[in-house]
Amino acid sequence: MARVHVDGWKTAYRGIVPDAVLEPLTVELDLAGGFGNSLRQHRAGAAEFVVTEESGEVVGYAFVAPNRDPDPRHAGELEAIYVLSSRRGRGAGRALVRAAAAHLLDRGLGSMVVWVLEANPYRRFYERLGGLPAGRRIGTPHRFGGGPLPEVAYGWPDVRGLAGR
Repeated sequence: MARVHVDGWKTAYRGIVPDAVLEPLTVELDLAGGFGNSLRQHRAGAAEFVVTEESGEVVGYAFVAPNRDPDPRHAGELEAIYVLSSRRGRGAGRALVRAAAAHLLDRGLGSMVVWVLEANPYRRFYERLGGLPAGRRIGTPHRFGGGPLPEVAYGWPDVRGLAGR
């Protein structure tokens, strides 16, 4: 999963986050830092979903949980989703969002939000999935530096369609 995370940062955030931050980023550094901590610490109601190939190689993952921010419009939050750059556009991201939405529904959380760096070129993915503009903020500085950066939110007031229900 850390390999997917590092690949995601280096490809999606190139030109957004300074190269001086991205170039030294390695799987080992990622695991020793915040990403490794997020794998070891789980919030109540949180879940991780992983897409693998037949070989067992992890090609994508998503984290979903109850919304960290009090927001009556969005009970759940897609906290992270990354797919290897070489595997994008093949359905892994959609499968991850579907699993995340189903998880939320199974816990009685029928709506969802995701926060994305405003300059992220892949944010159109959420628009194609029917995500509606749901806010803008100046995010906190990212753990690897290069912030604070503007973020935008996409929301789904009803995730049943995402979950295929």
